[in-house]
Amino acid sequence: MLDAVVAAVHHAVVAGAAVALVALAVVLFLLWRRRRVAAATADDGAVNKAAPEPLPVVPLADVERATDGFHRSRVIGQGRHFTVYAAGPGLAAKRMHPHLVLGDPGGRRFPAAVRSLGVPPHPNLAALVGLSEGPGERVLLVERAPARSVSLDRLLAADDRPPLSWRQRAEVAAGAARGLAHLHAHGVAHGRVRPCNLLVGATSGDLRRGHRRAAIRVTDYGLAGFLDREDARAENDVYMFGAVLLELLTGRRWDGGRLADWALPRIRAGAGAGAGPSTLAEVLDVARAGEPRDKAEARLLARAARVALACVGNDGRSRPGMGEVSAILSDVEAAYRRSDGATEGEEEEDNDGDDSDEGRLSGCLLGPSRSIHKADGVVRLPV
Repeated sequence: MLDAVVAAVHHAVVAGAAVALVALAVVLFLLWRRRRVAAATADDGAVNKAAPEPLPVVPLADVERATDGFHRSRVIGQGRHFTVYAAGPGLAAKRMHPHLVLGDPGGRRFPAAVRSLGVPPHPNLAALVGLSEGPGERVLLVERAPARSVSLDRLLAADDRPPLSWRQRAEVAAGAARGLAHLHAHGVAHGRVRPCNLLVGATSGDLRRGHRRAAIRVTDYGLAGFLDREDARAENDVYMFGAVLLELLTGRRWDGGRLADWALPRIRAGAGAGAGPSTLAEVLDVARAGEPRDKAEARLLARAARVALACVGNDGRSRPGMGEVSAILSDVEAAYRRSDGATEGEEEEDNDGDDSDEGRLSGCLLGPSRSIHKADGVVRLPV
């Protein structure tokens, strides 16, 4: 009898140990599989993305006080969806047109995707810093553009402004790429990458050496799904950034993709073995920016053209990430600065301006204007 009990206990212990070993093996297998999938994703060029943070919600009464009840003297921009008001030093309030709010069955409330567009500050980003809602009111709070900023589409099309040099175009491309890469690194796709959503200003630090450096800010990000009911994706941002880069290089408009049909075959031919510099020169905006000053600059422009080719000429899976694009174009920008005798410590952008001068805003959602109101109120964000 005792032997039978001992045998039964022994079998139970063995069976329990076997079950525990099987369970442990299953857990280890699942962990190993998860790590293998993560490693494979990393090998494919993906980057670890930080989740975007919720935007602070500001009481509507505070916004109304800061804009004098949305008084017309505070208006600094108009657009298809928003009227933009000066709301304090360095801040603008983008008020959605009332008929869009009241005409929407859902009350046009900001969806979760807009509420979670908080990303850390970046010198190449006009960041969303808060939102406000109320009966019939939807307001976004954004960093105001530096004084005398102009949208890239106006710069490329204007005949009454000095044309952008190749050096300045390299700075615009690199700055925009850094801003987009910063968004993508925090899990936010822009969704509306166009020249009108890139604001260009001249920094003051370069005037001492006779250079007007181009300071670039990316604006109006993350709103495509809310405003246009479009699905914003990072690979689409890369494609449209390539379109912007082609416009910078050629001085021509995108024109629904016709620019790519014209430019990409010439860039491919210029990148081929034995191709001469004249092949690539066919696509460059030499009429406004001039001929490359030497072979070194021609190589820099050819490198930028190949980046545009990779962004636009590849399908979604084969396009480079914005981090890679940013690294290449920042290297092109740095080469220009080295050739001009700039030091590494001068590579940070200086966007300080006269706070008494209202920033001029322009973009897909904005129109150029200037506020005549000088006594700015302050919108205080929740701590």
